[in-house]
Amino acid sequence: MNRKDFGQLLSTLRQDMGWTQFQLAEVAEIDEAVVSQLERGVKKHFEPELLFNLANALQLTTLERREFFLAASGLEKKQIVRQASANVKTDVFDAKKILERMIGLTKEIRLPSYLGDVFGDVIAANKMMLAFYAIPTAMIENAAQIPGGFNTARVNFGRDLIGRNHVTDNWEQYALNSMHSFRVNSLRYRAHPYFKYLMKNFRNPIEYPFFDRFWKMVSSTEQDREANVDHFSYRHTEFGDLNYIASSITAVTSVGELFLIQNLPLDEHTDEVFDQLKSAGVGVVQFAPWPEKPMP
Repeated sequence: MNRKDFGQLLSTLRQDMGWTQFQLAEVAEIDEAVVSQLERGVKKHFEPELLFNLANALQLTTLERREFFLAASGLEKKQIVRQASANVKTDVFDAKKILERMIGLTKEIRLPSYLGDVFGDVIAANKMMLAFYAIPTAMIENAAQIPGGFNTARVNFGRDLIGRNHVTDNWEQYALNSMHSFRVNSLRYRAHPYFKYLMKNFRNPIEYPFFDRFWKMVSSTEQDREANVDHFSYRHTEFGDLNYIASSITAVTSVGELFLIQNLPLDEHTDEVFDQLKSAGVGVVQFAPWPEKPMP
């Protein structure tokens, strides 16, 4: 991203910590004037030590730091991807083509799977995943009219308690793993108008009673995470003891990333449960629009 956008990102990250520019400068051991220059987008050269100190001060996780340093590169999304030429063919600039391809894969995978974006919106889910979460029809029908209606945060942290009601033990670890991914995938987009729109709603304690707690908990946990794989081990109200990982396949495009999440069983019982979910049939249901993000 350009320097102005990076400045807005830094400002958003600072405010998320509840700090003034002076407080960030003090913790990062840099001049307050430098923080001001960064946030206004007028500082053009970033010394490695400066970025290192900022990442430390902001308490970013290892995976969040990687996204932060990429944001500081000065490159736009369209510059990060390989450029087409007479000798090179690439689909990264054809968002519609990549979307169709990823939705097709979501449909064909014989495991509970869904396709998400950098904001945590669910773009599509296969029938196995829908059967696994058993989301009420009414919740899906009104999703387009609700801010963040198709977002994973609504399932995991919303007042309907869809995720919470399925987990009879180890809920905190389940929620923490879910929040880890949400924070990492969205790091470079925290200052985006749509993400700010989502966060305004997610921080409403009546609508999202669990969100703010786990959002803050990620950066304060003692155990860092070095792999973009979420391990879930808990007792499900219907399926019993489950043990699986949510593994992500990333599609890089000129307008942002798409993530194909698939649940991979780690024991025989979970494998049997996922096999039973195949009775839901083969198919995919599309939900949130992409790359356009309306704000109802």
